[in-house]
Amino acid sequence: MISHRVAVLILSTLAVATLAAAAQLPSAVLAAGQSDAAEPSLPVIDENACPFEGCTFGKWKVIKESAVYSSWRSDRRQIDRIKPGQEVLGLTGVHVTLKPDRILVRREIPRLGLKSGDVLLRYMTIGEGFANIWAKGAWHKEEDCSFITEKDGSGCSRDCAAVVGEYGVNEWWVKIKISDEKVGWVRVDENFNGMDALGAVPLPVSPATDESEKPAY
Repeated sequence: MISHRVAVLILSTLAVATLAAAAQLPSAVLAAGQSDAAEPSLPVIDENACPFEGCTFGKWKVIKESAVYSSWRSDRRQIDRIKPGQEVLGLTGVHVTLKPDRILVRREIPRLGLKSGDVLLRYMTIGEGFANIWAKGAWHKEEDCSFITEKDGSGCSRDCAAVVGEYGVNEWWVKIKISDEKVGWVRVDENFNGMDALGAVPLPVSPATDESEKPAY
């Protein structure tokens, strides 16, 4: 027969193991994605992108010295630099999602077919709570995501059914005209004034290096 002391020790060990597994569950769920279909191949590219409320192309003023490249693609080469005070013409943009945000669903979201424990993926944000998301094997472009709570507790305005579990990495590149002869690409990182028709200056759009910080536009 197993002694009382041994039995207590076994039960205690099992209890600790169960608690440890439970503590790791959110990360495991986020990694698995709880998806019935393969996730979109990366990177995900959105062309003609101007990803915040009031975003506009046109005349901008440079407020931060920045490198100008031949392309936004990985094989780009530097062709020039722009300096504060210089005026340029913003022509178009490309949003590059290198890794999407992973959003953990806490309560059922019927219109998206999501239940508690599912994970949806957020790609380019549009502004005013809207974003391009991937859920249950389907794209939902410019979806109202006002149900998502950010890591710092902001974001959700109603039906707070999901929370950011892990932030991804993204870049926003803009094509600018420097002069009559020269056109190039710049990665947006608080380097222009005049991008926001509503008057505000967008925050940095550098790739995230700390998952506790989310780049915003």
